[in-house]
Amino acid sequence: MNNVNEDQEALEVIARLDERMNLEEIDIDGRRQVVIHKGYASRYLFAIEKFVQEIEKGRKGSFIEETARYSGIKRIRELYFGKRYYRLVNEWLERYAEVYHYTARVEVFYDVCKELGLIGDRHPFAFDKPGDVVRADGMRYMDLFDLLIEKIRERCQSRAFRERERLREANAEKNRANVLTLEEEMFSAETGRSRWLVLALTLRYKPQFRRWITPEVIQQHRDRFFAARRFNTLMSGIANYVWAIEQGEGTGLHLHVILFYSAEHNHDEYIAMLIGEYWANVVTEGKGDYWNSNRAQLKKSYEKRGHGVGVGQIDWKDTKKREALRKNLVYLAKSEQYLMLKSADRIRTFDMGQVPKKSSSGRPRVDSEASGTSTELIEPSSHGVTDANTGKLDKDQNE
Repeated sequence: MNNVNEDQEALEVIARLDERMNLEEIDIDGRRQVVIHKGYASRYLFAIEKFVQEIEKGRKGSFIEETARYSGIKRIRELYFGKRYYRLVNEWLERYAEVYHYTARVEVFYDVCKELGLIGDRHPFAFDKPGDVVRADGMRYMDLFDLLIEKIRERCQSRAFRERERLREANAEKNRANVLTLEEEMFSAETGRSRWLVLALTLRYKPQFRRWITPEVIQQHRDRFFAARRFNTLMSGIANYVWAIEQGEGTGLHLHVILFYSAEHNHDEYIAMLIGEYWANVVTEGKGDYWNSNRAQLKKSYEKRGHGVGVGQIDWKDTKKREALRKNLVYLAKSEQYLMLKSADRIRTFDMGQVPKKSSSGRPRVDSEASGTSTELIEPSSHGVTDANTGKLDKDQNE
């Protein structure tokens, strides 16, 4: 993979992570409204990554003071780092969050900022005009910026930094390979099916309960969610899954899932809604909420943005949808390469299920359009999923 493709993938991974962490739909005055939280637009992580990477590669030059030959007037001229990054540093400092582990390069940036006193208990430091004096000893902002660059360069040359970067990248690539293998096997003639209903949800908590949700609590809810496949008809349609635990500054801890659901049903938006309601009302006992990525209007936005539609009913021969699905899986698998919870150091934050054994009841590998094969349609309903109506829901799906 060349540098351009790597950059494009990194930006897309961060963009998808950004949406899961900072966009949500909540009840406001009795109406469901989309809320955009403060942390949205996390492209800054990519900018810091590139800044440190260019320092690591040996690029130099931030500002230079020049004196006019005849007038003797001094002026400050911007060089590469001054033009490209100086004005971004204040935003980077403001966006630092103690709850996360970042990539090795982003961690180096923030660690050096802490060493220089740019991040602390008080409000973050702010760079001003490059030529202005910042310290009593005469140090200017441009001198401090140069010092920041040089200290980052020193750290990037350490063995500890290189080993950490190697391990993080190796883990991300292992996750990438595993989810691609899973996708291939789910559609293969030997171990999978010719068609799946692919559902994507972000399972989170209502704002008033978030302060009480710890990594241990969300683990318990995750286990309860997937265990329901053994006794609940709605949930038993989940044949396989990939999940990740993430945390947004505004949205708190949440669980993002991509589900391979039985294609005997074809109303993906409705089934995803039912599963979201099951999480909200049964698994979390009324504390939960969710974002349904299978909604029709969202699918249209995926196409407009060039993502492709990697959710809904996907046939083994549908190369466009399968490619979009693979991207969704890879971007989820690689997200913890960019942001990882410090509070979740002792728990697994990404995993996937096992490929189910092939059964004789699977769909034959035929052209679905030519065969005229129909699938059962679960008609949409206005009811939610609660302890009282779960049994009715199971009965409805069996009819």
